[in-house]
Amino acid sequence: MKIIKNINIALIVFFLITQPCFADFRFAVLGDTRDYSSDGINVRVMKAILEKIKAENVDFIIITGDMITGSTKTDVHRNRLKKWKSLVEKYKMPFYVGVGNHEIESEASEDIVRSVFEMPENGPSGFKELIYSFDYKNAHFIMLDTAIFNSFHALGRVQMEWLEEDLEKNQKGLIFVFGHDPAYPVHSHMGSSLDKYSIQRDELWSLFEQYKVRVYFCGHEHLYNRSMHGGVYQVITAGGGAPLAAPEKKGGFYNFVVVEVKDDGQALIAVKDIKGSVKDIFNIEY
Repeated sequence: MKIIKNINIALIVFFLITQPCFADFRFAVLGDTRDYSSDGINVRVMKAILEKIKAENVDFIIITGDMITGSTKTDVHRNRLKKWKSLVEKYKMPFYVGVGNHEIESEASEDIVRSVFEMPENGPSGFKELIYSFDYKNAHFIMLDTAIFNSFHALGRVQMEWLEEDLEKNQKGLIFVFGHDPAYPVHSHMGSSLDKYSIQRDELWSLFEQYKVRVYFCGHEHLYNRSMHGGVYQVITAGGGAPLAAPEKKGGFYNFVVVEVKDDGQALIAVKDIKGSVKDIFNIEY
């Protein structure tokens, strides 16, 4: 990962002086907004980040899971998710959610998530609204489930087959994939992410390379990190409010990502801190 002092200065200047609507569309990515309060949400940090995202004039937000610290008590779990949802809805920005391990605390958790959120229903049987995809203008978006109840960190054959079929049918140039677990963890969750089942992780990454997925956004490790594996970026953005897992110089700061997509297939990806300052920036193209 390159922090701001190593970023190409011309690119930063271009980003900072450009008006908010220069892109053909833009979206934000945010993860891990939970904490250990009675609500299970770091409301202070989450609201501060949502204020910054609102000012970015994004078309929608994508959440990579661990919205709340969940509970095995059904009513508590549902109420925490409802409060989280109400906080986001106040900002009047469309959003898509994925689940993390803290959303899946019991056998009932997946149905609780479905009862609170309405996500696309084109996922595989048994995983509707937890696994899904959608198109927006010239890009294709895929949400994976890395927190299947009793199978944490394993994607499973059903999901992998659905993913390959979805990628095969895709007609859009840019492909963005989202999930909670990193494929290549860098800090506290080594061995408790997708790397726990490295053969399936490698199969996943081979699909990304084959179908020209450019970025996999994830959370789980409470920091920011960018790395590249086989020509595909992994971006860990898990700084939405959960306890930070590393010093700031190693990515331990509250963060969110803004992606600006152009019709020509290029996308400018900027990582910002809770004050809206650019911490990292890079460009991809189809």
